[in-house]
Amino acid sequence: MNKLSVKCLTIGIIIMVQFFTLGISAQDKPNVIIILADDLGYATTGAFTNKSSKVDTPNINRIAEEGAKFTDGYVTASVCGPSRAGLLTGRYQQRFGIYANYDTQRGPGVPASEKVIGTYFKEAGYATAAIGKWHVGVKQKGQHPIDRGFDKYYGFNSAQTDYFNSSILFDGKTKVKKHKYLTFQFTEEAVGFIEKHKQKPFFMYLAYNAVHGPNQAPESYINKYIKKGIPKRMATQMAMIDALDEGVGKVLDALKANGLEENTLIYFLSDNGGLPSWWKGSNDPWKGFKREQWEGGNHVQFLMKWPKVIPAGQVRNETVFSLDILTTSLAAANIDLPKNIALDGKNILSVFKSKKTKEIHESIFWAGSHVERSGGAHKNAKKLPYPKDNAPPAWAVRSGEWKLVQMMEFGASKLYNIRKDPAESTDVYVSNKKVVKKLTQSFANWFKDMSKPVAWDDQYYEQLKSIK
Repeated sequence: MNKLSVKCLTIGIIIMVQFFTLGISAQDKPNVIIILADDLGYATTGAFTNKSSKVDTPNINRIAEEGAKFTDGYVTASVCGPSRAGLLTGRYQQRFGIYANYDTQRGPGVPASEKVIGTYFKEAGYATAAIGKWHVGVKQKGQHPIDRGFDKYYGFNSAQTDYFNSSILFDGKTKVKKHKYLTFQFTEEAVGFIEKHKQKPFFMYLAYNAVHGPNQAPESYINKYIKKGIPKRMATQMAMIDALDEGVGKVLDALKANGLEENTLIYFLSDNGGLPSWWKGSNDPWKGFKREQWEGGNHVQFLMKWPKVIPAGQVRNETVFSLDILTTSLAAANIDLPKNIALDGKNILSVFKSKKTKEIHESIFWAGSHVERSGGAHKNAKKLPYPKDNAPPAWAVRSGEWKLVQMMEFGASKLYNIRKDPAESTDVYVSNKKVVKKLTQSFANWFKDMSKPVAWDDQYYEQLKSIK
């Protein structure tokens, strides 16, 4: 055997070892499914309330029971568009100028030059689908899901739409004229995609618009709760969660029926925290809600399931981030990381090999709009002094037990020991000024690489640049 042959054989053995370390083989790449809920409060499912939720969610619970629940899961923004921009690219969305819904709804959205998760998997030979809410822009050339690596697209590009009669729903680039209740329709599209592509590996981004407004659900689902004496408004909210959980169950059942369950990596999370208009306690135990930089805006439900690799029933306390999803998924599928793109997520698969909590991120950061909704100056105001999608800035850093946060509209930053005080009730800034200085400098160093907003007010960006 010559030297070239020995070298090739050695490389081949190394690659095979890497596959088997992850529990996969070159002929058996995993399917990957991201199930993204919309505005789902932390305490609305049994998985995150020890099964004491107002709504039974056996299927979402099932992901936790058969996989792993992360108690310290975060997203990159407390509003839909920026959060999705980060998840889909695996990069802090501020790197390409996304700071508020204004940037993705009224502005140009995520630049076509940014590579999204669908493209990585399509290039690796996977069948790919984006189903549900897009909301990261389609106006510019190359931004449409079909042009961003997705073989199939069935969804809409906006913050919200009517669940029964959407005027902005598309199948590919063709407008849909008639459809079922959207949660049911998106589930049907997802199940159909699984069945069609069960013979080859597939990637699916299933972004339900549930439970985002408008609050709508089939009457039979609403009446189920009205019969229990629950007021119609809350009954509708509960019915929306019921339908979402049923959809998740049908996806899980389709995988099992087609022999795909064991080798399918599933993520379940929300794009941001819950709404103050929902029932009391639906976003517990966190302070604040969607649109805020408090934990209630960014600290979300986060589940993973991959029977072939992830031992069942784990409760993990690592701080994980939505940015980790792309990096972890590429590692699971043995797809090389890009050489010319700086991904901000980490591969979190290694945590499942140990019972001890591992540090994944030294620090994670937030920067963008903040609309006070939970006790601030605008709580009872009839009208905000600015458009809520083009609101003033806030920033935050989470590092270990500490979280430093500043809503710049309302004054100085505040420091919390998030492990001892997860509800952010006691500001310990004064007694920990060295920590404050370190985290402030950490934020400033991180933010110096971030781009100007594509639509958000430039003065807000300059305020963030002034942090030293």
